[in-house]
Amino acid sequence: MNRQGYIQYNLMLSPENSGRADSYARAIRILEDVLPFQNVVDLRGQSLYTISDIETIEKLEAVVKTEVAKMKRNEPNIFDHGNPKQRSYPLKNFCSSALRSFKNYVLYEHDIKEADAIVAQEQDPQRIAKRLVSHFGLTKDGTDEISQVKRRKGQNYFRRMVLSNYNSRCALTGIDIQQLLLASHIIPWAEDKKERLNPCNGICLSALYDKAFDQGLIGFNSQYKTVLSNRIVENEGKDYYEKYFAPIAGKELAMPTTFKPEPKFLEWHMDEVFLR
Repeated sequence: MNRQGYIQYNLMLSPENSGRADSYARAIRILEDVLPFQNVVDLRGQSLYTISDIETIEKLEAVVKTEVAKMKRNEPNIFDHGNPKQRSYPLKNFCSSALRSFKNYVLYEHDIKEADAIVAQEQDPQRIAKRLVSHFGLTKDGTDEISQVKRRKGQNYFRRMVLSNYNSRCALTGIDIQQLLLASHIIPWAEDKKERLNPCNGICLSALYDKAFDQGLIGFNSQYKTVLSNRIVENEGKDYYEKYFAPIAGKELAMPTTFKPEPKFLEWHMDEVFLR
């Protein structure tokens, strides 16, 4: 666990509110500055990001609540040792909220380890999919906040699993910049609940080709070779066609380390999504 992982966790849950993710990370930094001045929990000089014990985090939540109450009464408190400009963070409950969020982040990391164990234990991709759907609580769809959180956690793990399977390289171009890579569902998430977390239902593609695949502008046949839609081919001769699409026409996907794309899923995509 680390600061960037914590920020990414909050972005995953609320991508439209990146400011909150940064604010929570800053609140954790403030807490790391002032918590050594309390005597309830012995942190032994550790960064908060090294703490994975939920009981310890809950004790720290109680400490912060007590110290903020002292601050509001103008009594000596641990935040007296911090930067005066940062006093608004505890007063506006950012520090308490950040600790609650951090506790959830720790629990999520535990979830990830358990999910990794499931993938390591099973060889049947459909069995993996079934167990992961149950593990992340994705058996029922919903529009409430809890359902949205579960969905984002499941989608985030799918990305992690697929990128790991392809050694974090685009199967078409070999690009290995993680920020440019996506875990492309062959059968879309909303189309088939059973295959949502099937590692054979994912291909690691860079952003341009992920979008083209999602929109049916490219597909892959059962021999894993790239097929271009006529909507793309009709642009033959244009600079972008020659640069980005001519080189991949008929190109075979680089195979992943373990779970190859399921040919039946690729055929489904060619039948249902691909634009002739």
